[in-house]
Formats: sequence, C-alpha cells, structure tokens
Amino acid sequence: MHRMLFLALALAPAAHAATPEPRAGVAFDHNDWSLACDNTRTCRAAGYSPEEAGNLLSLMLERAGGPNAPVVARLRNGEDGESPMPTGALRLRLNGKDLGPVQDTGDSEKVLLKPAQTDALVAALPRQARIEVIDGNGKGWPISDSGATAVLLKMDEAQGRLGTPGALVRRGDKAETSVPAALPVPVIVRGRLVAPRSSDAALAKIPALRKSMITSLPNADECTRLSEGEGEGEDDEIGIQRLDATHVLASTRCFMGAYNFSSGYWVVQDKAPYQAQFVTSDAEDFDRDDATLRGRFRGRGIGDCFSGHDWVWDGARFVKSSEFTTGQCRGVAGGHWQLPTVVTAVK
Repeated sequence: MHRMLFLALALAPAAHAATPEPRAGVAFDHNDWSLACDNTRTCRAAGYSPEEAGNLLSLMLERAGGPNAPVVARLRNGEDGESPMPTGALRLRLNGKDLGPVQDTGDSEKVLLKPAQTDALVAALPRQARIEVIDGNGKGWPISDSGATAVLLKMDEAQGRLGTPGALVRRGDKAETSVPAALPVPVIVRGRLVAPRSSDAALAKIPALRKSMITSLPNADECTRLSEGEGEGEDDEIGIQRLDATHVLASTRCFMGAYNFSSGYWVVQDKAPYQAQFVTSDAEDFDRDDATLRGRFRGRGIGDCFSGHDWVWDGARFVKSSEFTTGQCRGVAGGHWQLPTVVTAVK
C-alpha cells in the first residue's frame, strides 16, 4: 500500500503565508471502532458489526468541541449486493432492553437516533454494551462494542474532556468550563488562475527544472519514479499548468500500483533558478476549474474504503482543504461514513 494512504503529508514551505495551514486532527482505530477528530475539534467515532459475513451495520457517534456539547448518533446499514439485510421496522436493543424504533440515517445523514437512545449507548459503551438492531422478523443484528472504550477515551482526550463531568469515559469533577471551545472552520479564498501560455509546455523539457523538483523532495521515497528515474514513457513526463504570472504547477507520476496511482506536484517559478516547492505526492489530478488538487485512494481493491484529500490554490500556494477516510474496510462499496480530519470552507 502506498506509504500509508491515510497519512497526512507536509505541504509547501511557509514562505507563502496567505492562508494558515489547517492542522489535521486525530485518527485512531481499535478493534471494531474508529475515531476521526477534525481541526474544529469535532469528533466522530464509528463502530461496526463484528466481522462476519452478512452483517454490514455501523453506528456513528458525533460530538462537537466545547463545554456541554451533546453527542448525536446515526445508524447505517450498508449494502454489498449479496448479503441479506434487516427487513421491516427496526428496533434498538441494548443489553437486552428494547430502546424503541430506529431508522437508517440515509445518504443525507440527517436521521438521528433519539437522544434517550444515544444517552443509553454512551453510558453503556465504556463498560459492556450488547447492541443489537432487531428487524421486523425478530432477527438480531449485532454491533460490536470491542474497541469502543479505547476510542471514546481517545475522543475525550482529543477534545480536552478528561476528568470533567461531560467526559464519556474518564469522568471527574474538573470544571466543564475547562473544556476547550470548538474552533471555527478555516476559510480558504480560492485564487484565480491566469490563462496558459504557449511557451509553458517547453518548461517540461528543461533539465534544471527537473533537477529543482528532485532537490525539493523532503526525501527520495516521496517520488522514486522521479528521483531515481524508475519510470519510463508517457506516464512519467512532466506536466505543466500555468498558475500565475510567474509560477507554474509541475507534475509527474510518482506511484503506480494494482488499484491506486498518485502524482507529485510542485509550484515552480517559470524562469531559472526555478525554485520548485514540493506540494504533495498524494494527489491524482489537478482541476483548473476550481484550482484544486485531489487524491482519492482505495484502501483495498474491492473499493470498500477510501482515503481522500484536497489542496486549493489560494493565489500564493496550495493549502490543504480536506482530508478524510470512509472508515474501516467492511465490504460496503465506498465505505459507511466520511470521517474527516481536516475541514475548511472554500470561497
């Protein structure tokens, strides 16, 4: 797998400081539960059914940062086109107790569990929680609690709740007002690209520009096809896209695998000494229409889990605007959820 697909990467140097770089939040997995906290301190914890054929349920608990923030819960029943699914009206059962009807959240994720159901789950999960969704035929479909305690403890830590009355796991009498406030969503103002020039393509053939790209790599492993000359053919040519009056975006293929590929991208001056600034080697394409670099990578070949990240040109540099995974690889095409560690508003 490509150098840990879910790993956050360093971007361009701080010389371009038009937009502060959003700092990625926390990602953590333990057994059947996963956690993603973003740069606003919102955390999402996803638990899954035990890994057994034909059970594709997942439960997500979401909590914003800040004192007294409530927990909201969603339920999703994934499909793989083969496995049987719960049918009829669904009910939630916790440690043998019927907690009432529940619904799949749907693609919009607007349907939530009732607050009383969520409160009961949150109270039980750090200890022992036998969670089942009962379908219209009376069949129970379990959701695992294995890993929940560790994940919820990590959520408390990431949000600064340890030792407070509102902690999910390790509660105490530390003042709730000590919990750090939620952070605002960073705003990125999209830069305007200038029109390409007829002379731009010729830059790709200049050896000094290629050398500047190689020199700027944080390490040779970031793009071995370039640094060691591994690649041959059209896929390894340097692409040039005009950014502004004095800079272009240079790119070349860095990695090719069975079901993923990625390219490296550099902001480069259009005249010697070129001074290439490495952006990332974890993107697949550059969209001129919205001045955005994008990378989407499969966690495994069947496409049941993905990681993704975007960078937006702000007129001075590329700024990371999005980073997420779709959660654990559980046989559902595209994954159950989008679990971000970087969120922004792009204008």
